[in-house]
Amino acid sequence: MRSIRLSLIVYFLVLLTGALGAVSWFSYQTTAHSLRERETYARELINAQFVHREKTVRDDLNRRLLQKAHALANMRLVTVVFDRVHQGVLGFAQQANPRFSKDMFTYIDRADALIGNADEDHPQEYFQLFRLVGKSIRSMQRSESLENLSFTMPEAYRDLPPLAEQFDDVELKPGVMVRRVTLKAHVSGVALAWPRRGPNPGKGPNAGPGKGAANPGAGGGGKGIAPKGPPAPPRPFEVVAPTVFIQVASELGPIEAKVSKYAKDRDRELAQLENSANEDLRELRARMAWIGLASLAALWVGGFVVIRLGLAPLAKMSEAVSQVTPANFHLPLDATKLPNELQPIAERLSATLLELQKAFAREKQAAADISHELRTPLAALMTTLEVGLRKTRTLEEYREILEECRGSGQHMYQLVERLLTLARLDAGADLYRPADADVTELALSCADLIRPLARARGIDLRLHVDEPIVTHTDVNKLREILTNLLHNAVEYNKPDGRIDFKIERTNGHVRFAVSDTGIGIKPEALEHIFERFFRADPSRHADTPHAGLGLSIVKSYVELLGGTIRVASSDAGTTFTVEIPFVEPAPRPETGIQAEPAFATK
Repeated sequence: MRSIRLSLIVYFLVLLTGALGAVSWFSYQTTAHSLRERETYARELINAQFVHREKTVRDDLNRRLLQKAHALANMRLVTVVFDRVHQGVLGFAQQANPRFSKDMFTYIDRADALIGNADEDHPQEYFQLFRLVGKSIRSMQRSESLENLSFTMPEAYRDLPPLAEQFDDVELKPGVMVRRVTLKAHVSGVALAWPRRGPNPGKGPNAGPGKGAANPGAGGGGKGIAPKGPPAPPRPFEVVAPTVFIQVASELGPIEAKVSKYAKDRDRELAQLENSANEDLRELRARMAWIGLASLAALWVGGFVVIRLGLAPLAKMSEAVSQVTPANFHLPLDATKLPNELQPIAERLSATLLELQKAFAREKQAAADISHELRTPLAALMTTLEVGLRKTRTLEEYREILEECRGSGQHMYQLVERLLTLARLDAGADLYRPADADVTELALSCADLIRPLARARGIDLRLHVDEPIVTHTDVNKLREILTNLLHNAVEYNKPDGRIDFKIERTNGHVRFAVSDTGIGIKPEALEHIFERFFRADPSRHADTPHAGLGLSIVKSYVELLGGTIRVASSDAGTTFTVEIPFVEPAPRPETGIQAEPAFATK
């Protein structure tokens, strides 16, 4: 987006929307999680209540069955005693019905009284007694409710400890499941009974088995079997309390109906709970949606207004910048009244405008200096040509005029070359091209180049080097740097002076120091000597080709090489120190050239 204000508004509002959506989602998830946890807890509570009610019903049934089994175990056990006549009749009965045995004439008196009648709230109940005879278990008595049905006695129950009970669910008949308890007990109350002679032996207080006793295994209903005649006197015998297994059972239909009703109640409560939780979540989503939309609308409107107010200082700064003109680079803005974020920008902008103003001034001055520098040799050239053309001259006079013209042209050529060099440096066209170079040989060649000029002025040029130094750098630019420094040392030196040119390697750098015994540089001029067209004493160079561009080119080349340049000056002379990074050159064969340490050349 081209508008910063619009970009900030859009980004800010998008951020607010995302943050609001994230908060809403997190809040919804947290609340939904709490609702689900509450629903889970309520669901577990409902299930626990159902399990408890089911367990209570079944435990009540088990307890009732066990109580009746213990009640049967505590009732009186009656054993019918037969004399010889009765024993004959009993043998006849055994032949007629093999299931009819003497063991079946031991029973619990009035056991059916414990079995209640079935109704809506009470299921049908049954009981059956088994007797342990030797190692076998034989049926002894059944309830009338069993009719022609009977229970089985698992052999594994034979080894149960006394008064131990076992519960199980068995199928009494197809479609009828019963809950059964099996109790092993020793019956202690034993009574003896003799069958009576007469037409109705099943009546009277001393009656025999009677109903349910003569054939207790068939569920009762038959009459006692007793021959006529006076009873024989009983023979004494020892009565041993038998071990019996008591099975009491109850139909599971009513119990299962209750459990089914409890299950339906549970399912209904769970469904209501699920519907209630879903309704709460729907209501929560609706409320959060309305709250989110209202909050989002308020944030969008408020954010737009707040951002406009927050960006007001930018509009103020923009207005101040629009008042800057080429004639006035002052920024009419008090940076201290701006926000902290904009103060550095305003200060940097003011500094940039100041630098721009200086640059404009330098450009103007450079244009004036170039015009001045070019005007002098051009004026000299034109004057010489006009003088030469006024009259006919000899060949030698024309040669002198041409020599003067060539000097003026040479002056202009050097000036233009330096200007082109600076232009290439400013445009970045003058690239850094490093190569392996022996700086000691380079320094010696530069000294040999300047030596004739130094000798002409009686100046002693001395080169000081401790060891050969080979590094990886731009040879041409380093040569230009050293040549300019040596040439300036000659130009600004005193007659019969001295120049010390020292090269050494120190702290990962190669240091070049050019010291002269010249006139020195004034302190106020030291900070300007690297500026273009600057000359510390222009009156000394009015008749020379120097334009104040050499040191500017030297500084630019040193920076391009990654080095530094320093200058120190006093009345005793000036010293320029250049340091460039030392880069280990690639291995190459020995050149065999060795420089003499601390030598001096004139």
